[in-house]
Amino acid sequence: MGNAPSSGKPPKVTSQDRAILQLKLQRDKLNRSQQRIAAVVKREEQIARECVAKGNRQRALLALRKKKHQESMLGQVQSQADTLEQLIGTIEFKLIEKDVIYGLEQGNKVLKQLNQETSLDRVEKILDDTEEGIRYQQEVSDLLGEAMTQGEEDEVEEELERMAREAEAEKFPKVAESPLLPDAPSTVISEAGQEEAPVHAPETEPEPAPRHGPIAA
Repeated sequence: MGNAPSSGKPPKVTSQDRAILQLKLQRDKLNRSQQRIAAVVKREEQIARECVAKGNRQRALLALRKKKHQESMLGQVQSQADTLEQLIGTIEFKLIEKDVIYGLEQGNKVLKQLNQETSLDRVEKILDDTEEGIRYQQEVSDLLGEAMTQGEEDEVEEELERMAREAEAEKFPKVAESPLLPDAPSTVISEAGQEEAPVHAPETEPEPAPRHGPIAA
């Protein structure tokens, strides 16, 4: 008794195998993109704080708007990665073949957008004072104006105000109130370590009134 002899040929790669491989590769790319975009978001927040500290609210606002947009993209990436993970775990490939194709197309679309926006070099251009840097900042501001909702814009304004308050608090910290000094002890410690009665200044007795002798007639 034993197993049937192997033909020695590698197993045939099916269309399902290829699709699952593509899904896994794209999932991994999305996960790496999440790490890059998280680094970009962190740097954008740092830039915003630097600009607030320098009093440049316009650039701070631009950095925060970019940060808000990137955070929105992080949500899209996570959603797409979850979708791909579900497709990978599905056995009945024929039933979801169209979903797989659509999932790959959407994944490619997200990845293409991420590759355009997750460059740390572009983030640093927010601090660029050159003509090219200022032109880039204006272009980004215009694009964000089209992509962001009014609610997101309001949230960015609130975050900027919060940063400004924090920067102001760091610049002018509250002076702690001086603690009250304790009263001086009223007892005297003897050499033996015993407490003696409170020391009071000796009371001065009133001098007696001068006596006068008999007045001569």
